[in-house]
Amino acid sequence: MIIKGGSRAGPQQLAAHLQRTDTNEHVSVLELHSGLDDLAATFRDWQTLSEATRGRKGLYHVNIDPDARYDMTPQQWARAVEVLEHELGLEGQPRAVVLHEKKGRQHIHIVWARTDLETMTMRSDGNNYLAHERASLKLEREFGHEHVPGKHAKRDRTQQPEFPRADVNHGEHQRAERTGQSIADRRAQLATLREASDGGMAFKAAVEDAGYILAQGDKRDFVLIGPEGSVYSLSRELKMKAAEVRAFMADVDRNTLPTASEAAQQRRADVGTAAPNDDMPPAPVDDIAPAPEPQPVPEVIDVPELSPAVEAALAERQQQEANKLVAWHHAELGQLEHVLSLEADDKLTWLARHQQVERDVFKSEQKRTGIDGYINALQNRLNPGRGAEQRQARDKAWKQMHARHARERADLKTLLDQNSAEHIEELKERHDQQQRDQQAGFALERTRYAEDAARAARLLEQVEEDRREAERQRQQGRAADPPSRHLK
Repeated sequence: MIIKGGSRAGPQQLAAHLQRTDTNEHVSVLELHSGLDDLAATFRDWQTLSEATRGRKGLYHVNIDPDARYDMTPQQWARAVEVLEHELGLEGQPRAVVLHEKKGRQHIHIVWARTDLETMTMRSDGNNYLAHERASLKLEREFGHEHVPGKHAKRDRTQQPEFPRADVNHGEHQRAERTGQSIADRRAQLATLREASDGGMAFKAAVEDAGYILAQGDKRDFVLIGPEGSVYSLSRELKMKAAEVRAFMADVDRNTLPTASEAAQQRRADVGTAAPNDDMPPAPVDDIAPAPEPQPVPEVIDVPELSPAVEAALAERQQQEANKLVAWHHAELGQLEHVLSLEADDKLTWLARHQQVERDVFKSEQKRTGIDGYINALQNRLNPGRGAEQRQARDKAWKQMHARHARERADLKTLLDQNSAEHIEELKERHDQQQRDQQAGFALERTRYAEDAARAARLLEQVEEDRREAERQRQQGRAADPPSRHLK
């Protein structure tokens, strides 16, 4: 049973990823601990809560993928969520559980809110990989599944010192989908170029003719920069060991090659796109969902006319929602101000203690005792003016220290005030944007109501027209028929 995941932000992108039906045959929301029946809105609320704690990753996203040989029952899925939640220390936190089915296999995604509402702090995500391993082992034993070793567990390192290396990792698979070139085709092309080259310089010229750039890696000796700007490990692409690559490229001076970042930046500038650097290990959460992207601001449209009754009901409900948003913003602002105040108090208290220690040290240094004090007193007797000069120097140093301490306190207060003002201004800007988005949503909602009302009116008019036409035809039919004669 494979469990992987981590803390992240990007609620909108995560919700879109979990609800994708183009890559999944079936998507089902099993749990959603929220008053809203909307994953995106729920995740946004959870992420917003984390910002009040000065945290940036307010969501913990993980997926559980059992071995393909075992079918999980709904009770087993629920048990898996319970065990993993306990191991991660996320008990009592709101969560969402989504089931995906792809090519006949099922796996689940769980998203927790990391903000603890009682303490307004973030639940720790430390040692989360080991927590995943503990949960995986416990569930495998409980369900009777064969154990799948994990590289983060010490128990597995002793049993399996060298873990198998996948031919294709997740990042390479995603890059292949972006570029449209399969991994097998690219590696076959590079293998052909290597076989046709008698040395490193010949191979360098061949790959450059094919559109690649040979560069020196940050962690590896040599890397290739693809035409789209992606970074590939040369040893991995050629399926050679690092020592074998160094021997093959012995006639190439690495110092003459550009660095991977320089070459990738130049290539991306040429093609006008950006691609991830696979020479660096990706963040764990990038293996699960796409990274956040900036969202366009909804355009506010003209508000259409509605009937008075519908307008009144709609306005009342929208006003309630607007009031809720304002109340939420007020509470969030108050929480931020409280957190900033506590942080400022802590820093000012630390500075005060530090300065007090400095003053105590200054006083202790001025008090000479023992042989030093005796020698100092004897020198003052021999030179009466020496004692007055020492006192004057001590007083001057004391005043200078006090003045410096006052400047330090003033500078720190100014810095804290500026920092607080910046955070509050950023929060207010976000609040303003949320209110603009809400008003734009209200306008779109009014438009939909007006369009629905217009369609209903047209349908009623069509029904009435059809009724009149049927009545007219009936009247015409009665007029065409001769009156019946009754014989007496």
